[in-house]
Amino acid sequence: MTSSVLPGFLAGSGNLPDEHFGRPTTRVPHAAGDVVVWGFDRTIADTVLLSPVVRSTDGLVDSETVATRMQAEPASLTGLLPPFAAAHLGADGVAMVADSMGFRQLFHSAAGDAGPAVVSSSALAAGRARKSPLDLTAVGNQSLLGWQLGQRTLYAGVEKLRPGAVAHLNRAEVSVVEPPRPERRALELEQAIREAAALMRCSLEALLDDHPDAVLQLTGGLDSRLLLSAIPAARRRGLRAMTLGVPGSGDAAIAAQISRRYGIDHEVHDLASVDGLTPAEAWQLCVDAAVRLDAMSDPVALAALGVGERAFGQGVRISGLGGEIARGFYYVGRVGDRSYTKKDAARLASWRMFVNEAVEPGLLTDDFSAWARHTAEGEVYEAMRAGGDEWFRATDELYLRHRMQRWAGATDTAVSSQRVVINPMLDADFLDIAARLAPRDKAASRFLASLQVELDADLARIPLDGRPTPAAYADPPTWQPVLNTLSTGKRLARKALQRLRRGNRAPAGGTILSAKVVEHWRSHPGTVAALADLSFVSQDWVSGMLEGRITPRPSSVAFVTNLVVATGTDQ
Repeated sequence: MTSSVLPGFLAGSGNLPDEHFGRPTTRVPHAAGDVVVWGFDRTIADTVLLSPVVRSTDGLVDSETVATRMQAEPASLTGLLPPFAAAHLGADGVAMVADSMGFRQLFHSAAGDAGPAVVSSSALAAGRARKSPLDLTAVGNQSLLGWQLGQRTLYAGVEKLRPGAVAHLNRAEVSVVEPPRPERRALELEQAIREAAALMRCSLEALLDDHPDAVLQLTGGLDSRLLLSAIPAARRRGLRAMTLGVPGSGDAAIAAQISRRYGIDHEVHDLASVDGLTPAEAWQLCVDAAVRLDAMSDPVALAALGVGERAFGQGVRISGLGGEIARGFYYVGRVGDRSYTKKDAARLASWRMFVNEAVEPGLLTDDFSAWARHTAEGEVYEAMRAGGDEWFRATDELYLRHRMQRWAGATDTAVSSQRVVINPMLDADFLDIAARLAPRDKAASRFLASLQVELDADLARIPLDGRPTPAAYADPPTWQPVLNTLSTGKRLARKALQRLRRGNRAPAGGTILSAKVVEHWRSHPGTVAALADLSFVSQDWVSGMLEGRITPRPSSVAFVTNLVVATGTDQ
């Protein structure tokens, strides 16, 4: 597992390890307690830089500048492009800081917790050093969502560092300074389009100046097309692009059409089959993925993606992640200012969040399952309340500060040792523009489609995968609300059918990969022996799975894999 473990650090007064999942650690004596690092050849001015490439909107930021600012004012670095994180080993303690989205995952012991004070780049390392028990609320949330809410981790007393915050460890405790909540003034659609277009053009030009061999992750959707549109036409010929072909998707065909039009060097590979893997290999891939995810997102999906990525060169990637934030991902129905209740939040959780990655009925005991659902609905509601009193704006904050931070951020962190992923639409200024827009201007992709027209009207006239052209979304006909209502109805009908079938959506390659993992468990039942010590897991389900009477969902295989890794029984 050594080669797949992310470089990282752990500082504090706990039982600091001599190795981290097979990778030896180097001990650095320090005034605030011991520090161990792994996977780093050197530090710069006592600064541990956790991001292989550091960027602002305008271009690269060198390591020496980061080290200097970490010593003087760590909070000044939070505006760097996600994912970013660094730690500084100073005379008065250890400081660590992440980007404004909290995209690069960092962790610390909770304020007021009686256990050892620690800060770390790994929740697994922090939890094990503190000998922390599992956080049952976090376990319940993850059994329904597949990822975490807020700053929870699977370990009691270990929290994720909040977006834009700075944590400081001295020998006795961890203190966290959070950024002030921004006061935002409303922004009209036309001005937002102009500002976003200028920002993206500046960002993409600087990116290609610094990384001329960067590869655009091009799909048939709108987000990656926006990135291409922000690149001047004269610079598109010879631009490198890649598309991962997934069965049932039209991404590859549309991306190829666009690439031919502009002379883009386009590489396409279908999702590599996992058929040739042995059960033991499948299990090891999923364990490796779970370690890199700190056991808090889907290791089956990440492992399957890793197999597909073997066909592509690993370097600097330009990703369209972030566009979802600017089009109201959780919007349903007529969009206009309205209040909401806990029941509304529970309905959203049930129809849009729990349905995709929840474990199957029967894996958890009945009592724990009922408690977990009630608790998770309450957690979703509290997360929304932190986003304000208006329903649609609160759903935007839920998506940005929870799903994006804890799901997408965890995945980007997990692949950071293999490739550099640059997300121009996660720029703090772009997110600010999206946040200041009225929800009605973001709904039905109106803002993003209008931005597409502003950046490149020709590309706006090419249909999206399975959908009309961006130009049609930017200037919808008078009868468009009827189509939107029909589209919403179809989506809800699909979700209803999914709920009735009590199934969820497996990741590409996930069904075959998870079946191989289960085959390994059945051949080596000791692999999942730790489940017997977990009171919330149904032992009837475990025995039924091992005896072949139950075929687990991929989401259940992912959940169990994370539990095995989090409890330390994978080694």
